[in-house]
Amino acid sequence: MYSMISYWLKCYRHECGLTQQQVADRLKIERSTYTYYETGKTKPDINTLIKIAKVFNISYTQLLEGIEDDLEEAVADIHSGEPNEEDTMKYRTHATTKYEVELLFVVRNLTPKQRKEVMTLAKKLVSETEASK
Repeated sequence: MYSMISYWLKCYRHECGLTQQQVADRLKIERSTYTYYETGKTKPDINTLIKIAKVFNISYTQLLEGIEDDLEEAVADIHSGEPNEEDTMKYRTHATTKYEVELLFVVRNLTPKQRKEVMTLAKKLVSETEASK
């Protein structure tokens, strides 16, 4: 099952320009083991997450970004109704949503000029939305 940890592993690996084999070699594990982490077939333990974070030159907590969303989905499956708006807002102020993560991944792959254009457009859209309220 794909998870936020899986997503971040792939995202940071691409950002560092590394192959799965290169990451596995640095971790001294089989490539298939690392591939299982990226596909969500298995999850790395905390010690492995710390080692992976060192490979990507980030804090291990960055690999845990958004896992509250995974937990929220699991809890939502248990409950029969939709979460109320207050609960949804509580999570959104403390965790990055999957949509925001996807948007961040897209923006990181843009050129600086394209990023500036996206930011200009986003600010314009926010201004228009606020003006129409």
